[in-house]
Amino acid sequence: MILRLIRRFLSTVWCLASLLIVVPGVIAGDVRQPDWSLEPRDVIEIQLRALQRNDTPTTDAGIAQTWAFSHPDNRQITGPLERFAAMLKGPNYRMLLDHRSHQIERVVRTPVMAIFRGRLVAANGTQVSVKWQVTKVERGVFAGAWMIIGVSPPLRPRDVV
Repeated sequence: MILRLIRRFLSTVWCLASLLIVVPGVIAGDVRQPDWSLEPRDVIEIQLRALQRNDTPTTDAGIAQTWAFSHPDNRQITGPLERFAAMLKGPNYRMLLDHRSHQIERVVRTPVMAIFRGRLVAANGTQVSVKWQVTKVERGVFAGAWMIIGVSPPLRPRDVV
């Protein structure tokens, strides 16, 4: 029981500390934070608009914004912001950075989970499809807020089954 309380406390402290991480010229105050008033679609739109202009107003500001809406459970998988940024710049997700346009379509929604499909035109003109899973945070500093729990790698239309 005490160990569980300690883990919850450390998880909350870790979430708060991660908001204070400085990204070249970007601090938490420059980034919109999750709150209970945002709908799941809003969360995805905030991320996509930020990634669409990743280096505005500063280098990797879009990645920092995206990280702000990454669910605490997802952060345990993706690691700290620096590792998350490297993942987005890697071959699986770099098509999201500086993309030309996007459309979001809801696939399913329950009171605590939603899945959306995004259709994007990458900077190089390639069309891709991405699925987002959004869930409500149950506890901690972001309790009640919708945050991203998972994102599929972008698939070209011919690869979508």
